Amino acid sequence: MHRTAKALTGAVLALAATLGTVSGVRADAVADFYAGRTVTLYVGYTAGGGYDLYARALSQFYGKHIPGAPQIIVKNMPGASSLKLANWMYAVAPKDGTAIATIARGAPVHDLLGGSGVRFDANKFNWIGSMNNEVSVCVTSFRSPVKTLADMQKTEVVVGGQGKSSDSEVFAMFVKNLFGAKIRLISGYPGTKQSILAMERGEVDGNCGWSWTSAKSLKPDWIRDGKLNIIMQQALVKHPDLPNVPLITDLARNEAERDQMDLIFSRQTMGRPFVTAPDVPGERVAALRKAFLATIDDAAFKAFAARSKLEVNAVPGEDVQKLVAKVRKTSPAVIEAARANIRHTGDVRMAPGAKAKKDRKG
Repeated sequence: MHRTAKALTGAVLALAATLGTVSGVRADAVADFYAGRTVTLYVGYTAGGGYDLYARALSQFYGKHIPGAPQIIVKNMPGASSLKLANWMYAVAPKDGTAIATIARGAPVHDLLGGSGVRFDANKFNWIGSMNNEVSVCVTSFRSPVKTLADMQKTEVVVGGQGKSSDSEVFAMFVKNLFGAKIRLISGYPGTKQSILAMERGEVDGNCGWSWTSAKSLKPDWIRDGKLNIIMQQALVKHPDLPNVPLITDLARNEAERDQMDLIFSRQTMGRPFVTAPDVPGERVAALRKAFLATIDDAAFKAFAARSKLEVNAVPGEDVQKLVAKVRKTSPAVIEAARANIRHTGDVRMAPGAKAKKDRKG
Protein backbone atom coordinates (compact mmCIF):
# COMPACT_ATOMS: atom_id res chain seq x y z
CA MET A 1 0.00 0.00 0.00
CA HIS A 2 2.86 2.32 0.82
CA ARG A 3 4.46 1.83 -2.57
CA THR A 4 1.08 2.19 -4.29
CA ALA A 5 0.37 5.42 -2.44
CA LYS A 6 3.76 6.78 -3.37
CA ALA A 7 3.23 5.82 -6.98
CA LEU A 8 -0.23 7.42 -7.01
CA THR A 9 1.12 10.59 -5.43
CA GLY A 10 3.87 10.73 -8.01
CA ALA A 11 1.35 10.30 -10.83
CA VAL A 12 -0.87 13.07 -9.46
CA LEU A 13 2.10 15.42 -9.15
CA ALA A 14 3.21 14.56 -12.67
CA LEU A 15 -0.30 15.22 -14.02
CA ALA A 16 -0.50 18.54 -12.17
CA ALA A 17 2.86 19.55 -13.58
CA THR A 18 1.71 18.60 -17.07
CA LEU A 19 -1.54 20.53 -16.72
CA GLY A 20 0.35 23.52 -15.37
CA THR A 21 2.72 23.35 -18.31
CA VAL A 22 -0.19 23.14 -20.78
CA SER A 23 -1.92 26.07 -19.05
CA GLY A 24 1.28 28.06 -19.16
CA VAL A 25 1.77 27.26 -22.84
CA ARG A 26 -1.79 28.41 -23.58
CA ALA A 27 -1.30 31.66 -21.62
CA ASP A 28 2.01 32.23 -23.39
CA ALA A 29 0.33 31.55 -26.74
CA VAL A 30 -2.28 34.24 -26.07
CA ALA A 31 0.39 36.70 -24.95
CA ASP A 32 2.56 35.86 -27.95
CA PHE A 33 -0.38 36.46 -30.27
CA TYR A 34 -1.35 39.86 -28.84
CA ALA A 35 2.17 41.20 -28.22
CA GLY A 36 2.87 44.05 -30.61
CA ARG A 37 -0.60 43.90 -32.16
CA THR A 38 -3.42 46.43 -32.31
CA VAL A 39 -6.93 45.56 -31.19
CA THR A 40 -9.64 47.71 -32.75
CA LEU A 41 -12.66 48.51 -30.61
CA TYR A 42 -15.55 49.41 -32.93
CA VAL A 43 -18.53 51.49 -31.82
CA GLY A 44 -21.83 51.09 -33.66
CA TYR A 45 -22.82 54.72 -33.06
CA THR A 46 -21.48 58.21 -33.68
CA ALA A 47 -18.87 59.82 -31.47
CA GLY A 48 -20.04 61.54 -28.30
CA GLY A 49 -22.99 59.32 -27.40
CA GLY A 50 -23.30 56.93 -24.49
CA TYR A 51 -21.94 53.81 -26.21
CA ASP A 52 -19.00 55.81 -27.55
CA LEU A 53 -18.15 57.32 -24.15
CA TYR A 54 -18.12 53.93 -22.45
CA ALA A 55 -16.05 52.33 -25.20
CA ARG A 56 -13.43 55.06 -25.10
CA ALA A 57 -13.21 54.83 -21.32
CA LEU A 58 -12.66 51.07 -21.51
CA SER A 59 -10.09 51.40 -24.30
CA GLN A 60 -7.75 53.49 -22.16
CA PHE A 61 -7.19 50.68 -19.63
CA TYR A 62 -8.20 47.44 -21.36
CA GLY A 63 -5.02 46.74 -23.29
CA LYS A 64 -2.74 46.40 -20.27
CA HIS A 65 -4.93 43.61 -18.88
CA ILE A 66 -4.90 41.54 -22.08
CA PRO A 67 -1.92 39.12 -22.24
CA GLY A 68 0.70 40.68 -24.49
CA ALA A 69 -0.63 44.20 -23.77
CA PRO A 70 -1.83 45.12 -27.29
CA GLN A 71 -2.60 48.70 -28.27
CA ILE A 72 -6.33 49.52 -28.32
CA ILE A 73 -7.74 51.95 -30.85
CA VAL A 74 -11.39 53.05 -31.21
CA LYS A 75 -13.27 53.42 -34.50
CA ASN A 76 -16.88 54.44 -35.05
CA MET A 77 -19.02 52.50 -37.54
CA PRO A 78 -22.56 53.92 -37.14
CA GLY A 79 -25.57 52.76 -39.08
CA ALA A 80 -28.97 51.15 -38.47
CA SER A 81 -28.65 51.51 -34.70
CA SER A 82 -25.45 49.42 -34.76
CA LEU A 83 -26.84 46.60 -36.96
CA LYS A 84 -24.39 47.65 -39.67
CA LEU A 85 -21.53 46.95 -37.28
CA ALA A 86 -23.07 43.75 -35.90
CA ASN A 87 -23.45 42.34 -39.42
CA TRP A 88 -19.88 43.33 -40.26
CA MET A 89 -18.54 41.73 -37.09
CA TYR A 90 -20.33 38.50 -37.91
CA ALA A 91 -19.33 38.15 -41.55
CA VAL A 92 -16.29 40.33 -42.25
CA ALA A 93 -14.34 41.12 -39.07
CA PRO A 94 -11.20 39.10 -38.35
CA LYS A 95 -11.94 35.91 -36.42
CA ASP A 96 -8.74 36.14 -34.39
CA GLY A 97 -9.73 38.36 -31.46
CA THR A 98 -8.28 41.61 -32.81
CA ALA A 99 -11.72 43.13 -33.46
CA ILE A 100 -14.14 43.90 -30.63
CA ALA A 101 -17.40 45.80 -30.93
CA THR A 102 -19.96 47.50 -28.75
CA ILE A 103 -23.40 47.14 -30.31
CA ALA A 104 -26.97 47.87 -29.27
CA ARG A 105 -28.14 45.99 -26.23
CA GLY A 106 -31.28 45.18 -28.21
CA ALA A 107 -29.40 43.59 -31.12
CA PRO A 108 -29.81 39.99 -29.84
CA VAL A 109 -33.62 40.27 -29.93
CA HIS A 110 -34.04 42.64 -32.87
CA ASP A 111 -35.22 39.94 -35.27
CA LEU A 112 -37.41 38.27 -32.62
CA LEU A 113 -39.26 41.54 -32.31
CA GLY A 114 -39.86 41.80 -36.05
CA GLY A 115 -36.85 43.88 -37.00
CA SER A 116 -35.20 43.50 -40.37
CA GLY A 117 -31.60 43.75 -41.47
CA VAL A 118 -30.19 41.09 -39.11
CA ARG A 119 -27.55 38.98 -40.80
CA PHE A 120 -26.02 37.40 -37.72
CA ASP A 121 -26.71 34.68 -35.17
CA ALA A 122 -26.51 36.33 -31.73
CA ASN A 123 -25.71 32.99 -30.09
CA LYS A 124 -22.56 32.61 -32.20
CA PHE A 125 -21.01 35.89 -31.13
CA ASN A 126 -18.52 35.65 -28.29
CA TRP A 127 -19.89 38.03 -25.67
CA ILE A 128 -17.04 39.66 -23.73
CA GLY A 129 -19.15 41.39 -21.08
CA SER A 130 -21.36 44.38 -20.40
CA MET A 131 -20.34 47.54 -18.57
CA ASN A 132 -23.85 48.12 -17.25
CA ASN A 133 -27.06 46.56 -16.08
CA GLU A 134 -28.93 49.49 -17.59
CA VAL A 135 -32.02 51.53 -16.81
CA SER A 136 -33.57 53.80 -19.43
CA VAL A 137 -36.01 56.63 -18.85
CA CYS A 138 -38.88 58.20 -20.75
CA VAL A 139 -38.44 61.96 -20.37
CA THR A 140 -39.72 65.29 -21.63
CA SER A 141 -38.17 68.73 -21.46
CA PHE A 142 -39.22 70.98 -18.58
CA ARG A 143 -40.91 73.14 -21.24
CA SER A 144 -43.38 70.36 -22.05
CA PRO A 145 -46.77 70.16 -20.32
CA VAL A 146 -46.45 66.34 -20.47
CA LYS A 147 -45.07 65.21 -17.12
CA THR A 148 -46.79 61.86 -16.44
CA LEU A 149 -48.13 58.84 -18.30
CA ALA A 150 -51.63 60.19 -17.75
CA ASP A 151 -50.55 63.41 -19.50
CA MET A 152 -49.13 61.36 -22.40
CA GLN A 153 -52.51 59.70 -22.82
CA LYS A 154 -54.20 63.10 -23.25
CA THR A 155 -51.64 65.40 -24.91
CA GLU A 156 -49.45 64.75 -27.94
CA VAL A 157 -45.73 64.51 -27.22
CA VAL A 158 -43.04 64.46 -29.93
CA VAL A 159 -40.04 62.23 -29.21
CA GLY A 160 -36.80 61.63 -31.09
CA GLY A 161 -35.34 58.24 -32.02
CA GLN A 162 -32.14 56.80 -33.46
CA GLY A 163 -33.57 54.22 -35.85
CA LYS A 164 -36.22 51.54 -35.87
CA SER A 165 -34.23 49.09 -33.74
CA SER A 166 -33.02 51.65 -31.20
CA ASP A 167 -34.26 51.64 -27.61
CA SER A 168 -35.65 55.13 -28.08
CA GLU A 169 -38.00 53.93 -30.84
CA VAL A 170 -38.80 50.42 -29.57
CA PHE A 171 -39.63 51.72 -26.09
CA ALA A 172 -41.57 54.74 -27.37
CA MET A 173 -43.77 52.59 -29.62
CA PHE A 174 -44.35 50.09 -26.82
CA VAL A 175 -45.59 52.84 -24.51
CA LYS A 176 -47.72 54.29 -27.31
CA ASN A 177 -49.36 51.03 -28.37
CA LEU A 178 -49.74 49.38 -24.96
CA PHE A 179 -50.90 52.38 -22.96
CA GLY A 180 -52.47 54.57 -25.65
CA ALA A 181 -49.94 57.38 -25.23
CA LYS A 182 -50.21 60.16 -27.83
CA ILE A 183 -46.61 59.83 -29.02
CA ARG A 184 -45.44 61.18 -32.37
CA LEU A 185 -42.02 59.92 -33.41
CA ILE A 186 -39.25 61.73 -35.28
CA SER A 187 -37.01 58.89 -36.44
CA GLY A 188 -33.47 58.54 -37.70
CA TYR A 189 -31.22 60.76 -35.60
CA PRO A 190 -27.70 59.30 -36.06
CA GLY A 191 -27.00 59.02 -32.34
CA THR A 192 -28.16 59.83 -28.82
CA LYS A 193 -26.25 63.10 -28.78
CA GLN A 194 -28.09 64.37 -31.86
CA SER A 195 -31.53 63.40 -30.57
CA ILE A 196 -30.85 65.14 -27.26
CA LEU A 197 -29.64 68.24 -29.10
CA ALA A 198 -32.98 68.15 -30.95
CA MET A 199 -34.73 68.23 -27.59
CA GLU A 200 -32.54 71.14 -26.51
CA ARG A 201 -33.47 73.03 -29.70
CA GLY A 202 -37.16 72.35 -29.19
CA GLU A 203 -37.33 70.19 -32.31
CA VAL A 204 -38.76 67.36 -30.17
CA ASP A 205 -40.31 67.32 -26.71
CA GLY A 206 -38.42 64.37 -25.30
CA ASN A 207 -36.94 60.90 -25.57
CA CYS A 208 -38.60 57.66 -24.50
CA GLY A 209 -35.64 55.31 -24.13
CA TRP A 210 -32.67 57.39 -22.95
CA SER A 211 -30.19 55.45 -20.84
CA TRP A 212 -30.01 56.98 -17.38
CA THR A 213 -26.23 56.56 -17.39
CA SER A 214 -26.06 58.49 -20.66
CA ALA A 215 -28.38 61.18 -19.30
CA LYS A 216 -26.18 61.66 -16.24
CA SER A 217 -23.08 61.85 -18.41
CA LEU A 218 -24.38 64.06 -21.24
CA LYS A 219 -26.69 66.40 -19.33
CA PRO A 220 -25.93 66.38 -15.58
CA ASP A 221 -26.99 70.02 -15.40
CA TRP A 222 -30.48 69.19 -16.68
CA ILE A 223 -30.88 66.66 -13.88
CA ARG A 224 -29.39 68.98 -11.28
CA ASP A 225 -31.53 71.94 -12.34
CA GLY A 226 -34.79 69.99 -12.75
CA LYS A 227 -34.98 70.48 -16.51
CA LEU A 228 -36.29 66.98 -17.16
CA ASN A 229 -39.72 65.50 -16.49
CA ILE A 230 -38.91 61.83 -15.79
CA ILE A 231 -42.12 59.98 -16.65
CA MET A 232 -41.09 56.37 -16.11
CA GLN A 233 -38.17 53.95 -15.83
CA GLN A 234 -37.85 51.35 -18.59
CA ALA A 235 -36.10 48.29 -17.21
CA LEU A 236 -36.79 45.24 -15.06
CA VAL A 237 -35.50 46.83 -11.84
CA LYS A 238 -35.50 50.40 -10.55
CA HIS A 239 -32.40 52.55 -10.45
CA PRO A 240 -31.31 53.61 -6.95
CA ASP A 241 -31.25 57.24 -8.13
CA LEU A 242 -34.96 57.15 -9.00
CA PRO A 243 -36.88 55.51 -6.13
CA ASN A 244 -40.01 57.61 -6.73
CA VAL A 245 -40.18 57.32 -10.52
CA PRO A 246 -42.59 54.58 -11.71
CA LEU A 247 -41.06 51.41 -13.17
CA ILE A 248 -42.80 50.28 -16.36
CA THR A 249 -43.28 46.73 -15.07
CA ASP A 250 -45.28 48.16 -12.17
CA LEU A 251 -47.68 49.60 -14.76
CA ALA A 252 -48.45 46.18 -16.29
CA ARG A 253 -52.16 45.43 -15.95
CA ASN A 254 -51.87 41.65 -16.27
CA GLU A 255 -49.39 38.79 -16.58
CA ALA A 256 -49.44 38.86 -20.39
CA GLU A 257 -48.26 42.48 -20.43
CA ARG A 258 -45.55 41.66 -17.89
CA ASP A 259 -44.28 38.77 -20.06
CA GLN A 260 -43.92 41.17 -22.98
CA MET A 261 -41.99 43.57 -20.80
CA ASP A 262 -39.67 40.77 -19.66
CA LEU A 263 -38.77 40.13 -23.30
CA ILE A 264 -38.43 43.73 -24.41
CA PHE A 265 -36.55 45.01 -21.38
CA SER A 266 -34.29 42.00 -20.92
CA ARG A 267 -31.87 43.96 -23.08
CA GLN A 268 -31.30 46.33 -20.19
CA THR A 269 -29.29 43.68 -18.34
CA MET A 270 -26.97 43.69 -21.36
CA GLY A 271 -26.51 47.42 -20.84
CA ARG A 272 -23.30 48.25 -22.70
CA PRO A 273 -22.34 44.94 -24.35
CA PHE A 274 -19.03 44.08 -26.01
CA VAL A 275 -18.59 41.20 -28.45
CA THR A 276 -15.95 39.63 -30.57
CA ALA A 277 -16.53 37.66 -33.73
CA PRO A 278 -17.63 34.03 -34.01
CA ASP A 279 -14.93 31.36 -34.21
CA VAL A 280 -12.32 33.28 -32.22
CA PRO A 281 -10.13 30.71 -30.43
CA GLY A 282 -11.54 29.89 -27.00
CA GLU A 283 -8.39 30.76 -25.05
CA ARG A 284 -8.42 34.28 -26.55
CA VAL A 285 -12.11 34.74 -25.75
CA ALA A 286 -11.40 33.66 -22.16
CA ALA A 287 -8.48 36.09 -21.96
CA LEU A 288 -10.57 38.98 -23.32
CA ARG A 289 -13.33 38.24 -20.80
CA LYS A 290 -10.88 38.04 -17.91
CA ALA A 291 -9.19 41.27 -19.02
CA PHE A 292 -12.60 42.98 -19.26
CA LEU A 293 -13.41 42.24 -15.61
CA ALA A 294 -9.88 43.14 -14.55
CA THR A 295 -10.27 46.51 -16.27
CA ILE A 296 -13.57 47.16 -14.50
CA ASP A 297 -11.79 46.41 -11.20
CA ASP A 298 -8.78 48.57 -12.06
CA ALA A 299 -8.42 51.44 -9.57
CA ALA A 300 -7.29 53.85 -12.30
CA PHE A 301 -10.29 52.94 -14.45
CA LYS A 302 -12.66 53.38 -11.49
CA ALA A 303 -11.24 56.81 -10.81
CA PHE A 304 -11.56 57.80 -14.47
CA ALA A 305 -15.14 56.54 -14.63
CA ALA A 306 -16.02 58.50 -11.49
CA ARG A 307 -14.48 61.69 -12.87
CA SER A 308 -16.33 61.17 -16.15
CA LYS A 309 -19.61 60.44 -14.33
CA LEU A 310 -19.87 57.04 -16.01
CA GLU A 311 -21.85 54.57 -13.98
CA VAL A 312 -20.41 51.06 -14.16
CA ASN A 313 -22.21 47.91 -13.02
CA ALA A 314 -20.55 45.14 -15.01
CA VAL A 315 -22.06 41.85 -16.17
CA PRO A 316 -19.53 39.06 -16.97
CA GLY A 317 -19.34 37.78 -20.52
CA GLU A 318 -20.44 34.28 -19.56
CA ASP A 319 -23.62 35.71 -17.99
CA VAL A 320 -24.40 37.78 -21.08
CA GLN A 321 -23.87 34.70 -23.25
CA LYS A 322 -26.37 32.73 -21.12
CA LEU A 323 -28.91 35.58 -21.19
CA VAL A 324 -28.73 35.79 -24.98
CA ALA A 325 -29.34 32.03 -25.22
CA LYS A 326 -32.32 32.28 -22.84
CA VAL A 327 -33.96 35.20 -24.62
CA ARG A 328 -33.61 33.46 -27.96
CA LYS A 329 -35.90 30.72 -26.58
CA THR A 330 -38.85 33.05 -25.77
CA SER A 331 -42.26 31.53 -26.57
CA PRO A 332 -43.87 32.40 -29.94
CA ALA A 333 -47.04 33.75 -28.24
CA VAL A 334 -45.09 36.32 -26.20
CA ILE A 335 -43.00 37.26 -29.23
CA GLU A 336 -46.11 37.85 -31.35
CA ALA A 337 -47.77 40.06 -28.74
CA ALA A 338 -44.62 42.08 -28.15
CA ARG A 339 -44.12 42.57 -31.88
CA ALA A 340 -47.60 44.03 -32.21
CA ASN A 341 -46.96 46.51 -29.43
CA ILE A 342 -43.65 47.84 -30.73
CA ARG A 343 -44.85 48.29 -34.30
CA HIS A 344 -44.45 51.80 -35.69
CA THR A 345 -47.91 53.33 -35.85
CA GLY A 346 -49.31 56.76 -36.63
CA ASP A 347 -47.35 59.69 -38.01
CA VAL A 348 -43.65 58.74 -37.99
CA ARG A 349 -41.42 61.38 -39.58
CA MET A 350 -37.74 61.35 -40.41
CA ALA A 351 -35.24 63.60 -38.68
CA PRO A 352 -33.68 66.39 -40.79
CA GLY A 353 -31.00 64.89 -43.02
CA ALA A 354 -31.80 61.30 -42.05
CA LYS A 355 -31.80 58.64 -44.75
CA ALA A 356 -34.62 56.22 -44.04
CA LYS A 357 -33.42 53.34 -46.20
CA LYS A 358 -29.87 53.38 -44.92
CA ASP A 359 -30.96 53.68 -41.30
CA ARG A 360 -33.50 50.87 -41.48
CA LYS A 361 -31.44 48.44 -43.54
CA GLY A 362 -27.91 49.27 -42.48
